[in-house]
Amino acid sequence: MSSVAILLLFLCGASWVSAFDDTILFRDVSAQAGISASHRAIWHEDVPVPYDGAYLAAGSAWADYDKDGWVDLFVSGNLDPNALYRNKGDGAFSVSELSEALSLPDTPSGGAVWADYDNDGWRDLYVLNNGANRLFRNLAGAGFADVTASAGVGDIGKGTSAAWGDYDEDGHLDLYVTNWSCYPECELVDFSRNRDALYHNNGDGSFTDVSGLLGFELLLGAGFAVSWVDYDDDRDLDLYVVNDKVINAVGNVLWRNDGPGCTGWCFTNVSARAGADAVVHGMGLATGDYDNDGDLDLYFSNMIGAMVLLENLGDGSFVDSADYAGVAYRTGAAVGWGTAFFDYDNDGWLDLYLAATGTAAVASKSGAQLENPDQLYGMPAEYGSGGMHFIYPDMLYHNQRNGSFRAIDQSLFNDRAAATMGFSTADYDRDGRVDFALTWWNAAHRLFRNTAHQGRRNNWIAFELEGGGAIDRDAIGTRVQVVTDDGLSQMRELKSGSSLGAGNELVLHFGLGDAEITRVIVSWLDGALHEYTSVPLNRRCRITLDAMTCSP
Repeated sequence: MSSVAILLLFLCGASWVSAFDDTILFRDVSAQAGISASHRAIWHEDVPVPYDGAYLAAGSAWADYDKDGWVDLFVSGNLDPNALYRNKGDGAFSVSELSEALSLPDTPSGGAVWADYDNDGWRDLYVLNNGANRLFRNLAGAGFADVTASAGVGDIGKGTSAAWGDYDEDGHLDLYVTNWSCYPECELVDFSRNRDALYHNNGDGSFTDVSGLLGFELLLGAGFAVSWVDYDDDRDLDLYVVNDKVINAVGNVLWRNDGPGCTGWCFTNVSARAGADAVVHGMGLATGDYDNDGDLDLYFSNMIGAMVLLENLGDGSFVDSADYAGVAYRTGAAVGWGTAFFDYDNDGWLDLYLAATGTAAVASKSGAQLENPDQLYGMPAEYGSGGMHFIYPDMLYHNQRNGSFRAIDQSLFNDRAAATMGFSTADYDRDGRVDFALTWWNAAHRLFRNTAHQGRRNNWIAFELEGGGAIDRDAIGTRVQVVTDDGLSQMRELKSGSSLGAGNELVLHFGLGDAEITRVIVSWLDGALHEYTSVPLNRRCRITLDAMTCSP
């Protein structure tokens, strides 16, 4: 075990435990798979003013852009060119012949999300940049056209994350964009150039900036992550924004969707009354029903202080259960970044991953060396001086089925040579186990294959969704509930964009353990409910408005 890991054990005051210590849960298969894209970034220009010129951004996003049945991977390079990898279906990837058109070699790029914004059946790509963002329309898998100008979504700022969702249920995906502060430099007297943006899809290929629906002041935080999420189970999409308090401490913001009116559409700030207004150095965001009680919970990362797990109480409010759940990562040194809920062992309960870096203070105690001076930055006085892009343990938390998690031994899931930042999930090899892409800050993008339980694998089921009419083609916001004969009921909600710069695969994956499926219930955003029985195990199924079909 590394000195950093030993130090973490001391700081946490707890031991790492794994019931599967004879099995490597995830293996770095980047070399075998052909994933070699680099990530290069500069954190500061002058240590006393670390934020000027800095672009804290990393992105990876999954989608089957050519509709050959295999999910492909786009990664952003920040200062290096972006890359699009085509999945060859044999465990390997090749650089797509279309990659150059998306590379943006002269533009620092951050987050990325795929979505079929024009409902033509082909997923398009939105890339966030330090400067104008770019929207690339998918030309039926044969190329990409830059339609940013005609679409009107070239938001200018330090773009970090974005999320697609049809807030007014007109069948067309709308877009929320988060921007980190200090664009182009830190000017504390003027936050307006750093504002987030909300775009309404007009249905004709263009968008209208409707940010005014959300007022002004609460758009001026330092946005890092965002998700459209039906937190109150009324089947319209609400909005949760995770902000970094470093420049303008507005706190995280929960917007409740209250429908038409209010000079266009009504969003109500319910952050305080819902208990969701945390003022933290918010970075990544995970959404999921980790306790299988039928509503969506929120987990977001933090810097130095504890991470936050907002347990949804089902009455429109949340409570921070991070300490009870064992996921606070309260070390006084960890900097949390990308995060996601996913069921890595297919036991029917969502597990949790947190990408993390460490501060210079901890690195010096552990004997770590900082090879790149550009990784340093001057932290606020309350934290002392030093840097935060040091190698530090990520966390994989296994769901204990009682509202708590247990940390898994680092050696079983992540062997790395750099600090981590970005994280996104997909079952890229279609073996029924969720894999992930990881961004090593200022180094590279890596692919980790899920190899858990090779000899005793649990059952699973996965659903691809297709809307139509009043439901957008990707069916974002649709919920699927799987009920099994062991009495368990699981719920997932489909989303495009959630954590830091990430676009997870647009597939709803359920682990089943040893159970059989009794019912699958689909809840569309227009209120329609469809129920299916006699659903096979260990299959990918496609659900449309009319039917469900499962692969052989």
